[in-house]
Amino acid sequence: MTHSLADELKAAVEATVAAGDEVARLRRDGLRYGHKEGRELVSEADIRAAEMLHEALTHAFPDTGWLSEEHVDTADRLDRERVWVVDPIDGTREYLMGLPEYAVSVALVIDGAPALGVVYNPATRHLAQAVSTESCEHQAQAVPADYDVLVGRGEQRWNDVPSLPGRARVKGIGSIAYRLALVAAGQGDAVVTGSGRAEWDVAAGAALCLAAGLRVTDVLGEPMRFNQPEPYVRGLLVARAGLHRRIRGHFESLR
Repeated sequence: MTHSLADELKAAVEATVAAGDEVARLRRDGLRYGHKEGRELVSEADIRAAEMLHEALTHAFPDTGWLSEEHVDTADRLDRERVWVVDPIDGTREYLMGLPEYAVSVALVIDGAPALGVVYNPATRHLAQAVSTESCEHQAQAVPADYDVLVGRGEQRWNDVPSLPGRARVKGIGSIAYRLALVAAGQGDAVVTGSGRAEWDVAAGAALCLAAGLRVTDVLGEPMRFNQPEPYVRGLLVARAGLHRRIRGHFESLR
């Protein structure tokens, strides 16, 4: 089957917006929720959004692999060139609390690289979409003395933010997918987390940031590959090239 990134992006946007609007409706009307293993929350909206996204995207592209937080993972995806990497609701805790800091996150990974991303926050109506390649140029830009770093709410609250150089202004925002979408749109200068993340948390946002000319690596400055057997990444460092280099150099100086 011949694939077109334009067709895949269109389908991903339509499916993401439909799922996002449904979870917003469920939030207004009331819904049930519980816990997975440990303290991680899950709601019936997560499950409903997962079903909608899976039905829409696998029906349209049946030979594309699938990796999602709310589906049982199988090794089938490892043999696929193209794989959907999906988080039905990134920021479930904020969603249940009524904070407008959650998002539906859908990425298409091709040969391990995030090729397109769609991130939709139904609470703010922020829809970000982009097609990316790893060859996107990193634009030269002066490194600011003052800069805004978006981190997790819990990371800010519990002072779990890595040491940063210069005058960094740290802001806590729930969903990491939404944080990445904001930075890709210029509403922040960097996203930093020292905590490991699942691929579905960051793949779509990584595509958005790459398309915007930002450098996207793990927290150690190494390139990230997606659709791995163990679908996790070692933290995250995203910023324009100069700032990325400055933060990475600071981290290395602390070793």
